[in-house]
Amino acid sequence: MNNQRRSSAPPPPNRRVAPSQHGSAPPPKQAGATASHAGRAGKDAARSSDRPPSKPPTPPANERRPSNEHSPPPPATSVSVRPPEEPTAAAPARSPKRPARLPQGLRWLQVVAGIAVVLAASIAVGWGARRYVMSSPRFAIRSVLIEGEQRRSAQEVATTGGIEVGSNIFTLDPTMASAAISADPWIEKATVTRRLPSTIHVSVVEREAQALVAIGGELYLATRDGDLFKRHDGDDPADLPVVTGISPEQVAKDRPGVVLAVRRALDVLDEFDRAGISRRYPVQELHLVKDGTLVFMIGKEGISLHLGNPPYRERVAQAAQVLNELARRKANASVLFLDNEAHPERVVVRMK
Repeated sequence: MNNQRRSSAPPPPNRRVAPSQHGSAPPPKQAGATASHAGRAGKDAARSSDRPPSKPPTPPANERRPSNEHSPPPPATSVSVRPPEEPTAAAPARSPKRPARLPQGLRWLQVVAGIAVVLAASIAVGWGARRYVMSSPRFAIRSVLIEGEQRRSAQEVATTGGIEVGSNIFTLDPTMASAAISADPWIEKATVTRRLPSTIHVSVVEREAQALVAIGGELYLATRDGDLFKRHDGDDPADLPVVTGISPEQVAKDRPGVVLAVRRALDVLDEFDRAGISRRYPVQELHLVKDGTLVFMIGKEGISLHLGNPPYRERVAQAAQVLNELARRKANASVLFLDNEAHPERVVVRMK
């Protein structure tokens, strides 16, 4: 072994080995040594054949191997290789388990039962609240405030409307009470309201009579608009001008036309007031002639003024001038004709 290592070692540097003249055969002494060494190597190899193979000797790190020498493959080792773990997505959160759904018929039954319970509770609460407000003395009527009454007293208005002090305020129907009060001919409009907890307020608008209208031997009260709202009674005012010349047949046939005629006569009466005639010669009667003309009876003397057809403002102004002149002369006239259509500027006076 040692001889083989020496023979394989490279020659020392700077020394040249001369080739042998007779070839490269080694001397006999070296051959014998080699043979003996080979014999021992064979015995060692025989012994080592029964042993497990050992690792080959590791050459020094700085030893260079020949280029034609193949290095033995390294012994196989079993290495467990795990595949790379793939990133796993986070597991979704599990929703809580839903309760088992009831059949559709049972679900509807539950809904209906719930509604029935709510309705029953509401009815019970409402009935209790109604019983409280209808029986509590807190809601008893203690005062009745009425405004706008003139022809009717406050007590008459309250009685007509069915308003009683001490009764429950919710038992009174304001709409029905207003209608009952408005049914009075003198009441044009009535409004009844509650003022909780214990006050009733009534506002009334009364009709105002402006004239008496004679129809078929009866007298009726008329408003400024010509509305015939009431038959004249003993307690009603009597110091009003009287409109004459209307028949029951006219009222039955053309009531709106009668109302319009009365309104026109009252418009002329306003002209008398503006001209100052009514202060000295109060209007006693307004006669509606069938041809549509007007005749007024004025003053205690009963002077008749024939006004003809409209317009009446200029004719009333002429009548005022003539009456003032007659008063200045202290003359008594019975009739003034102001209905000359051909010469409206002329006035004919008939003296007593």
